[in-house]
Amino acid sequence: MNHVFFLYIIIISGLLARSRVIVLAAFSLLLIEELELKPLAEFISKKGIELGLVFLLMAILAPMLLVPVERNELLKTLGNWKCIVAIIAGILATQFNGMGLKLLEGSPQLVLGIIVGSLTGIILFGGIPVGPLMAAGIAALMVEFIERLLLFLKK
Repeated sequence: MNHVFFLYIIIISGLLARSRVIVLAAFSLLLIEELELKPLAEFISKKGIELGLVFLLMAILAPMLLVPVERNELLKTLGNWKCIVAIIAGILATQFNGMGLKLLEGSPQLVLGIIVGSLTGIILFGGIPVGPLMAAGIAALMVEFIERLLLFLKK
């Protein structure tokens, strides 16, 4: 399938899902392709995840600037069981994201499945598409589990 045609499909699907993020991303890549800005595409391919994570972290941390948290309140929160669960979740998320990145590097065609899954999640379940890398991590975990299960069942 022609990659430009694929971008049009993503744009149309994003419009149907009312996902400005997906539409903007696909349209931006289409524009980069049409303007023949290959160095920009290569830069995005190499550094896009890192830049995206910087902006995502800024968005998550920005409320701390708007509503300052007192030191004693922060220390009290760190001992709360919900915060401990959040710390464990953060550790697991970084591991899953690493697994997802390796999966996508080895099988970049799986991006199509992640996009279809994200669009399905948006359209049918009202989800928010901010975690394609996490989706890849979950996919990597599921692939690993299924492969091990199949090996076990063959024995």
